[in-house]
Amino acid sequence: MLWLLLPVLLLVYLLYRARRPKVRPWAGVWLWQRGRRRRFRPRLDLRLLLLLLAAALMVLALEDPPLGPSPMVFVVDASASMAAREGARTRLDLAKERLLPLLERAPEAVLVRAGETPQAFGPAPGVALRGRLSEMEAGDREADLEAAIALGRRLLRAPVVVATDGPAPPGVEGYIGVGTPQENLGIVAVAQGFLALGNSASRPLAARVEVAGEVREVRVPPRGFARLEGLPPSFSARLLNGGALDLDDEAAFGLRRLGVDYPPLPALERLFRLLGAAPGAEVRVRIGVPEGAPERPTLYLAPTGGPPTPVLLTAPHPLLEGVALLGEKLPPPPRPPAPWQALAEGEEGAGLLYFTEKGLYLPPLEAVQERPLFPLLVYNFLKPYREVRSGLLSPGETLLPTPEASFLPRNPGGAGRFLALLAALVLLLEVLLFRPRGQPAPEG
Repeated sequence: MLWLLLPVLLLVYLLYRARRPKVRPWAGVWLWQRGRRRRFRPRLDLRLLLLLLAAALMVLALEDPPLGPSPMVFVVDASASMAAREGARTRLDLAKERLLPLLERAPEAVLVRAGETPQAFGPAPGVALRGRLSEMEAGDREADLEAAIALGRRLLRAPVVVATDGPAPPGVEGYIGVGTPQENLGIVAVAQGFLALGNSASRPLAARVEVAGEVREVRVPPRGFARLEGLPPSFSARLLNGGALDLDDEAAFGLRRLGVDYPPLPALERLFRLLGAAPGAEVRVRIGVPEGAPERPTLYLAPTGGPPTPVLLTAPHPLLEGVALLGEKLPPPPRPPAPWQALAEGEEGAGLLYFTEKGLYLPPLEAVQERPLFPLLVYNFLKPYREVRSGLLSPGETLLPTPEASFLPRNPGGAGRFLALLAALVLLLEVLLFRPRGQPAPEG
């Protein structure tokens, strides 16, 4: 509405000049000379000034500007990709630079660091949170923006502004996108004997990786991944030509001896000695029916089982890697409660093996201890807990997301009603000061 200001003021001025009484010629030379001397003297027209002021106030009232800065919730992406270099600075540095003026103006603010686990500061005056913003560092494997936004809204009911190098999260009032397309190579996964590389560029790149003192080269497709195989079972790797992000240039993989707490039964002692486990409490083995989801990794062996039933159906799962189950006959164990799910089923949908997060439930020990499937199942169950990985290992961060167009929240109005009232008062003053003579003043 501000574009109306100049046309409205010009219209008021022209209408005012058109309605002014015409100047009559002076009688006599003396009066003409006196008028000529006074013609070019500047003269304040108070009535015109009041009319122009009232018109300007009405236009501003239509704009309805805010009464002042509003409270804000600021969410800052602290994932590893925000540490990517943009010239001499990082993406996080650019986000801080653009957020700082908004933070300083906010009378009340909440600042949320969005990493794998969100961390909030405030509510407090925005100026008091400047130090928290400057101390933020990027490096998490991911940024849970949804959880960070929800945390900020719980602490302060105010518009949310998110600074990130990814797309704008849905439902936010403000978004600051930082970053430009950059070329980057990084190690995105490691396992026994191999690693995987990612390429953020729009063209293929040749990655040079140093493993065990030997430099190997692999071609990585644009915006894609490639594998490097034939590595030692345990290794550390370093990428020599990483690119914009340094956090994904190094990684390592190894196997450790796992501590297992199991009943003193000969079959279990032989098995865990074969698997290289040691006495400990990292993984538990229990004989019994699960009562719910285990808090830590637990292998359950059923105390009893029904008549042996052929395995007719198996679910695709890493626990069954290399395990031949179809055709085996197993006694169905007592059914466990939710959230346990059947890993293998027999006739009429009878569950024979069950799994859940951190849990595996097998038929009775005496029914499986002499079968090849038993050590393979236990090996697959222990495998994730034996493996040790280091490095960023986050494909989404290595591929370096690019942002969308930024936008800021529109501050809620509130000053429009006061400006309209002020305009009415100015018009009333004009009527009182310049009412036509001979007319009574308006009654109050």
